[in-house]
Amino acid sequence: MRSPFARQQPAATPPAASRWVEAAYGPHAGALVDALPALIEKATAEALSPRTRPSTEVLTATATARGQLADTLTELRTLLLTTEVTGDDVARDLRLRAALAQAIGPARGLALASSSQPTKGDLAQTQIGVNAVLIAAGRRGLASGDASPR
Repeated sequence: MRSPFARQQPAATPPAASRWVEAAYGPHAGALVDALPALIEKATAEALSPRTRPSTEVLTATATARGQLADTLTELRTLLLTTEVTGDDVARDLRLRAALAQAIGPARGLALASSSQPTKGDLAQTQIGVNAVLIAAGRRGLASGDASPR
């Protein structure tokens, strides 16, 4: 007789909840979410680099990792706003939209900071916001050191 409590093997494919973004918004949205951990890592390194005098070279916000992070979050929000979701994804969509709203403001502030401005506050808030986006999207959140205020 087979035990009704036999241990089940884990599924070979990731659970559907971890890839709901692709199903609801398309593969480009999934790629944007997957890029966030690398972008926040680069933006963090850039923001924590030693402060210097303002450069004579004028950089656009998108020329920096901080700007690319802000643009990626904004592009993801645009995809969410132009797509209609139904069924189980409606509640997830609302959580993801709220997390994006929390992340975009500080990320934009971080992107616009000059080389002589302090960025720790915007960085901490951006890390918290990106962590919330990753979790709302069903992905693994940032390592605890990357998402905590400094």
